[in-house]
Amino acid sequence: MTPLLAMVRANVLMSLRNRAALFWNLAFPALFIVIFGVVFGRGASVEFDVGVAGPESAFRGGGAAAGRETRSWGVPAGGAGEELRAGGEGSRGVVAVFGEEGGGEFPPVTLYYNATEGPTAQIAVGAVRQTLLDVAGGTPPLAIEQRPVTAQEVSFMDVFAPGILAMSLMNSGVIGLATAFVTYRERGILRRIRVTPFPLTSFILARVLSQLLIAGLQAVILIGMAWAFFGLHLRGNPLVMLAAIAAGALAFLAIGFAISGIAPNVETAASYANLVTFPMLFLSGIFFSMEQAPAWLRPITRVLPLSYLVDALREPMTFGNGFAAIWTDLLALAVTFAIAMAVAVRFFRWDSRPA
Repeated sequence: MTPLLAMVRANVLMSLRNRAALFWNLAFPALFIVIFGVVFGRGASVEFDVGVAGPESAFRGGGAAAGRETRSWGVPAGGAGEELRAGGEGSRGVVAVFGEEGGGEFPPVTLYYNATEGPTAQIAVGAVRQTLLDVAGGTPPLAIEQRPVTAQEVSFMDVFAPGILAMSLMNSGVIGLATAFVTYRERGILRRIRVTPFPLTSFILARVLSQLLIAGLQAVILIGMAWAFFGLHLRGNPLVMLAAIAAGALAFLAIGFAISGIAPNVETAASYANLVTFPMLFLSGIFFSMEQAPAWLRPITRVLPLSYLVDALREPMTFGNGFAAIWTDLLALAVTFAIAMAVAVRFFRWDSRPA
């Protein structure tokens, strides 16, 4: 165990001494938090208007009345066409269109929102959904599997910080590890380890453990910044958050291992890593929702592992949900880890080869 701990310590020190890796893994995402925090402020609440349209019914009247009693959203009066136009122009956070009431059941409700509003739209949809559930006495009027939240308890940073943390874990695992491992191979470090009594499995385990420690440090620093300077609220169970962080770190660590096995040199490894990570930055829901993306694009976004990590972090951190809400995301990350590690083992090399 002593050699393993020594290797873990060496890996952590090498990571902390790598100034370029520290910038991309910590300073770069921290810069996002500072910029967006300054732009959007520390506001502890999100305010918006909700348009209500459709045939008159007791349920619609109850929902509108409950909405008017809240402090975070108002209910202007207008027809369906007028309200939908207002929603498209961004002057409504959500437009709730009620259907016909019949058979003693609650009428169907369609919630329209402007996807360009990003995280704010998601907060608005959750708040309206919660209000309708309360009016219905707990019986959902829509088949929507998402825990609603109260808008005045959620800020922009509450939704934004989990995405930035996910981005940081991805950069650390993919870009940081891929280039580092290829560097070890080019400098002959792996070849020297091969002729020592220290087994390869222990070397890889040491790297995994050190990466998890780095991931924990990233989470503490980024979450601490968002909490101290921009009013981040943490609602979920810390164990659920820790599980999501660990699953994400391992999944992207494995992708980094796979790239290091395929890439012949450091320059190629960096190119491959950026090729993998860059599309995920904008297609995984970090900065804006992908719910209203073109139909052909939505299936692609659900293949990207970063989208599952964003969901796995946002559910407990922002909405206070537990394992029941993120188990599918954790499963997707576990599958990503298994596939990437299989590729990494298949293409692992002790020595470098010509490009």
